[in-house]
Amino acid sequence: MTDRTPRVLFICQHNAGRSQLGAALLDHLAGDRFTAASAGLAPADEVNPAVAATVAELGIDITDRTPRAVTPDDLDAADIVVLMKPGLALPSTPRGEVLEWSFPNPESWDADAVRPLREAVSNKIRETLLVRSTTTGTTTTKPSVLFVCVHNAGRSQMAAGFLREVAGDRIEVRSAGSMPADQINPIAVEAMSELGIDITAEQPKVLTTEAVQASDVVITMGCGDACPFFPGKRYEDWELDDPAGQGIDSVRPIRDDIRRRIEALAGELLA
Repeated sequence: MTDRTPRVLFICQHNAGRSQLGAALLDHLAGDRFTAASAGLAPADEVNPAVAATVAELGIDITDRTPRAVTPDDLDAADIVVLMKPGLALPSTPRGEVLEWSFPNPESWDADAVRPLREAVSNKIRETLLVRSTTTGTTTTKPSVLFVCVHNAGRSQMAAGFLREVAGDRIEVRSAGSMPADQINPIAVEAMSELGIDITAEQPKVLTTEAVQASDVVITMGCGDACPFFPGKRYEDWELDDPAGQGIDSVRPIRDDIRRRIEALAGELLA
C-alpha cells in the first residue's frame, strides 16, 4: 500500500454552492494534508457567483470550476464523503466514512448572506476534519497547535513542552514569538526540569505568517496585534503572567497553570 493523503469528497444537490465551498475551504485550511473534491446529484451550469466571490476574499479562485455529477467511482475513491445536506440519495454506497452536515442552500443568496455560511463551513471543517487524528490507509493527519508569546522564551516554550510530553507524536506542536529573545528563559527551563521535561534544545523563533497558516489551533499569550489572523482557524488567548525577570517561586504557578490548560486542550484534540 502506498502513502497518500486522505481524499475528501463534498456532495450537495447542484455542486454549485455548498460542496464547492467545502472543497475550496478544505484546500485553503489544510494545504496538502487532504485531497479535496466536490460533486453534485444534479449539477448546475456554473458555480454560484456569490460563493465564488466570498472565497475570493480569502484568495481562493474557484471561478474556473465546473459543477459535475457524482459517480460511483468518486464514492469508491473517497476516504471521507461529506454530505452537505443530510439524506442525499447517492448513486452507490461509499467505501469510506460518511459525514452528514446540515447547511442551507445559498442558491439565491448574495455575497453578504454567504459570508456567515463560509465561516460556518470553515468552523465545521476545523472542528470535524482538522482538529482530530484522521487515519486513512497509511497516512495520519494530526491536529497542529501553535503557541505564541512575545519572546518565545517562557510561556509558549513551556506550553509546547507540556503538549509534546502529553500528546507525543499525535499532535504537531509549534511555538514562536512576535519579538523572539536570544535564548529560552533559564528559569522556565528550570521549572520544567522539575517535572522531568527538558526544553533546553529549543530556540526562540520569530512568528511568521506561514506558521499560522500551517496550524489548526493558535494560542496566544500576550502577543497582541502582532499575531496574524486567518479565517477558519481556532484562536484562543490565554491570560498568563510573563515569567520574564521572575524567580522560580513565581514561575512555578505559571507553569502549573499552563499544564492544566494543556491537559484540557490535549484531551479535547485527541478525543
